Amino acid sequence: MNASSLRYLIKEGFKNTWTNRMMTFASICVLLSCLVLIGSAGMIFLNINSLVDRIEDENVIMVYIADKKEDETAVTQEDIDAMEQQLTGIANVEKVEFVSKEEAWAEQLETMEDAQAQFFTEITTDIPLPNAFKVTVTDLAQFSDTVSAIKQLDYIDTVRENTDLAKKLDTISHGISIIAIVIIAVLFAISLFIISNTIRLAVYSRRLEISIMKSVGATNSFVRLPFVVEGLIIGIISAVVSLGVVWGVYILALRQFSYLLDSIRLVPLNFADYALYMLLAFLAIGIISGVGGSLITMRRYLNKEGSEISAI
Repeated sequence: MNASSLRYLIKEGFKNTWTNRMMTFASICVLLSCLVLIGSAGMIFLNINSLVDRIEDENVIMVYIADKKEDETAVTQEDIDAMEQQLTGIANVEKVEFVSKEEAWAEQLETMEDAQAQFFTEITTDIPLPNAFKVTVTDLAQFSDTVSAIKQLDYIDTVRENTDLAKKLDTISHGISIIAIVIIAVLFAISLFIISNTIRLAVYSRRLEISIMKSVGATNSFVRLPFVVEGLIIGIISAVVSLGVVWGVYILALRQFSYLLDSIRLVPLNFADYALYMLLAFLAIGIISGVGGSLITMRRYLNKEGSEISAI
């Protein structure tokens, strides 16, 4: 196939898209509906996952440092620094933050009423809180093992953690991922099935044209390419329009449910941060559905050379 033939077939693909605009519009609407559902489901699960991640970040391990060693000598700053290095060296530890007892006591006083805070500051100059480390873990699935490793270190008074919450959050996070994958996969399969059947109707209405082309010696590639171009156009148009629709629906939903989101302290994600990734995903799904649907449907008619003419 030379360059002039290729240009002719691509031009025919664009021309046929307009000539059969009703079927093209129907195909775009079907694919648009599926992509909007996929995009909406994706943004819902991304926001839920963001909320879970935020709760995970707050589920830290508080490691309180003892004031004295076993030999009753005071724990020095060098001991605390060495302990921080040991904590940082634990495999599942993402971040270690030292919280001095002075800082913790100042924060505690800020939560009290003025009279109560004044009473505690006047009654004694001693700070009734220990120094501590706030430890953030990387993987909640290894939360229990990380807590066990921390408890083996020296100079620890107590360790405050919530293993049950960590396990629940880890289960929720995995569950959200699985549900999102399943829903998106099902919607993709549905979109491919529906678009294939829609394109099949378009091809069926032009079966005589295909038979004539085959009868005069056109190759399968020559016959197939205009339909592939049509599928490509349908996929691209559907992807771009779907992105705009999902974006609009997302902004509208945020406005309608702003009070509910504030009540559960959920900060919604900025759609613009995910727009490019969603557009690329929509383009991939749209092109695969449009081109794939055309190729699947064309296979049946490419093997019926002249049959439609004979039936006339």
